[in-house]
Amino acid sequence: MALDSTQKARLTVAAVAVQAAVAAVTLRDINRRPKAGVRGPKAIWRLLGSVNTLGSIAYWVLGRKRTAPAVLVSRES
Repeated sequence: MALDSTQKARLTVAAVAVQAAVAAVTLRDINRRPKAGVRGPKAIWRLLGSVNTLGSIAYWVLGRKRTAPAVLVSRES
């Protein structure tokens, strides 16, 4: 199925919007995460995260150090 120019334009706009959203979430996480919570230099991850979606995926898979999940403590009276 061939796409006409309008469909191509819509697809391009959608792809750019997804890329921008993924990059924004990635950069926000890098900036908020302490240096000890990131594998490697944060500046490199910022660069990779802003270039393309693969850089962001690499950060989420390889760049973040895993943290222990928060434990909920119930207060029994």
